[in-house]
Amino acid sequence: MEKDYSLISFILRAKRRRKVFELLNEPKTPKQLAGECKISISNVSNSLAELKEKELIEILNPKDHLTRFYQQTNKGKEFLKMLKNSSMQ
Repeated sequence: MEKDYSLISFILRAKRRRKVFELLNEPKTPKQLAGECKISISNVSNSLAELKEKELIEILNPKDHLTRFYQQTNKGKEFLKMLKNSSMQ
């Protein structure tokens, strides 16, 4: 994956967004993420919407409205690997 500096900046700008993104290496609900990150569900929901817009995460069960599961997309996994291997952490 080629370095996308706008995407790198997007992740590094918000600590909560990066934490939520990194925790989605396996399917999780917003409630689980809020507990693990120790932030409100509304902050988690905002982060999820931003990450989904950038195609870094996906909803695994979009028709369910009460308990949705999210995880990293292949693009998200590649991006995280590139980010961790670079000096831009």
